[in-house]
Amino acid sequence: MNQIPESKKNHLWRKTVWHTDPEQFPLGPHHSVEVYCCEESNGYAVWYARRLAKDDSRNSAGVENGDYLLHYVAKTKRDDAIEQAVLLANSDASIDKVIATLDGLAKTAQKI
Repeated sequence: MNQIPESKKNHLWRKTVWHTDPEQFPLGPHHSVEVYCCEESNGYAVWYARRLAKDDSRNSAGVENGDYLLHYVAKTKRDDAIEQAVLLANSDASIDKVIATLDGLAKTAQKI
């Protein structure tokens, strides 16, 4: 059974857009791209968690690995935050295009 990390218990919605196959790489390295919506102290945030390999072909956008705050709304706009996260994570059928879109947004987002 997978235990949910304490840091992810406040996630309202999340999607792993892409990750390394654990069957092919059981000992790592583990790389992933994730979009999630979570409750913060005074509102709701949409985050982009980017963990790509340095030699990954999708690294051409000039965006570093990290967590990016893409969208932030007030406590009364919970559904808007979830909708934004869902739309971003499912913006295209191609995973590479979704990552390119997220990287484009990350260029002007707050990196944590």
